[in-house]
Amino acid sequence: MSARTAWQLLSTVQERAPEALESVLADPTVMAWALRLSRRLGRPADGTSSAAPLWADLGQFHALAAAAALLAGVPCALRVPAHRGMVWLPGAGMAGPVARRRWSEAEIRVDAEGAVVRGERGNVSLHRARPARVPERAPGWFPLRRLRAADGVTECGPWLDMVSPYRDFTRYPRSPDRMDDRRFRVWETRLADAYALLDRESPAEATALGAMVRALVPRSFSTAEGGLVASASSLDAFGLVTLSLPHDETQTAAILVHETRHQQLNALLSLVKLVRIPVDADGTPAAQRRLHFAPWRSDPRPVRGLLHGVFAFAGVGRFWLAHRGHVTGTEAQRADFEFAVLREQLGEAVAALLGDEDLTEEGRLFVGEVARTVAAWEGEDVAAAPAALARHHCALRRAVWRARHLELPASVADRFARAWTAGAAAPELPPSTLRPRPELIRPDTFGSLARLRLSAPTAFTRRRRRADSAGEFVLRAGAAAVAGDAEEAVRGYARWAARDPSDPEAWIGAALALPDPDRSAGTALLLERPEAVRGVLRALEAAGDSRCPAPGEIAGWLGGSRD
Repeated sequence: MSARTAWQLLSTVQERAPEALESVLADPTVMAWALRLSRRLGRPADGTSSAAPLWADLGQFHALAAAAALLAGVPCALRVPAHRGMVWLPGAGMAGPVARRRWSEAEIRVDAEGAVVRGERGNVSLHRARPARVPERAPGWFPLRRLRAADGVTECGPWLDMVSPYRDFTRYPRSPDRMDDRRFRVWETRLADAYALLDRESPAEATALGAMVRALVPRSFSTAEGGLVASASSLDAFGLVTLSLPHDETQTAAILVHETRHQQLNALLSLVKLVRIPVDADGTPAAQRRLHFAPWRSDPRPVRGLLHGVFAFAGVGRFWLAHRGHVTGTEAQRADFEFAVLREQLGEAVAALLGDEDLTEEGRLFVGEVARTVAAWEGEDVAAAPAALARHHCALRRAVWRARHLELPASVADRFARAWTAGAAAPELPPSTLRPRPELIRPDTFGSLARLRLSAPTAFTRRRRRADSAGEFVLRAGAAAVAGDAEEAVRGYARWAARDPSDPEAWIGAALALPDPDRSAGTALLLERPEAVRGVLRALEAAGDSRCPAPGEIAGWLGGSRD
């Protein structure tokens, strides 16, 4: 297959129907294919993986030319790759199966009426609707499906891509997913309602979404009621967002705003250097010098990752701030909670960013603007119940993150253990060191339960009862804390700690469940430096101390009291 033939065809399309070529090139998966192929050719030993043979990856250039010719109505005949019998027409869809083998060649013949895709197994006929339009659904043809409004006619957003082989950010080529019409309508309704909500309440976000996001890739992901959604964007596919089905249109709108902001920052970072990339002596990029606590994530993040999170969630915070003015009842409680959480988290993250030496001067100015936006939110009133749950949620995530990823040096922990055993006062606590421990991470339950209680109180009560009857001690403790039942929460966390004494989340949860009047200096230290408490406990255990002090005892001692 000659690339010159495809190039000449693309030039002809550009002369006759430039909008057809633009439609094909604007497919984000074309960018994904091109960048991955470029890396494969330029650095074949860098670990870039593809299940496609090189001839097939290269041959997709012919598929690109054939797709442009089909949309423009320019006659041609080209040989193109087929994966499991399926032929990719970028910006249009997938045709097949026309072959049986894992990889084979097929032929596309385009004329003024449409196209025929021929392979060893059979043919697929495509008919052009009108210039620069994707052919309608037909036997053997799986088009990109444009999102439509509630009337079923008006196009109101991007297309849903369930077929393009390069739509996955980590695995390619990928075979088409099958989605029946009922499931597709659920997605279409959820997304159309979210687009309409943004148009009404957040016009700026709606405009950015329309300009930045061209395609959405539905993915499967089991979520709790009103809980988390899996979503992602990639520099390799600007304009493409993958996401699992959100709980409702409001959550969908928030996710779309979040991913749009990632797209915006990716575009800006290609033009302006906001972060210095440290290099080794040989000039190759090195690891970031510092890792940070990103309040919305469970793993430590480098400055660039934290910058992405700050910018994305600043947009989401602005969305929830606006949404609060349009809703009442449980939806207002939910919006208050989301806004209060992001206000606190962003304040902490922005301060960490501004203290990182790897921000450029432009980056510092950029983060400073975000910081001013977040600071202006401090005057916003939030209802008492969601405000209290937001504070609890943020404190829990912060303390658990510290217990997982920070530690006292072993020699320091041993020194503290010896002082405890000797009955001496605790030495002054030194700073902790970072040791990322991804194996300790598990899904957050408190946040999901808090959202459920605020947005669907009856469903929360049912969930709490199920946890009680099933003996789910982690959920029982968290649900009691969310409900404000301090006594039951402390008992629940005690059961959790008894089941797994080494898990600091249990005693952190117990400390947070205590009402403020019942908290001591030891409680405060346990929440502020849980890694120190954990380190001393582990050192005492390693030394064979038989008294097994409780975490609260060690925390009180570290805080200046042996009581």
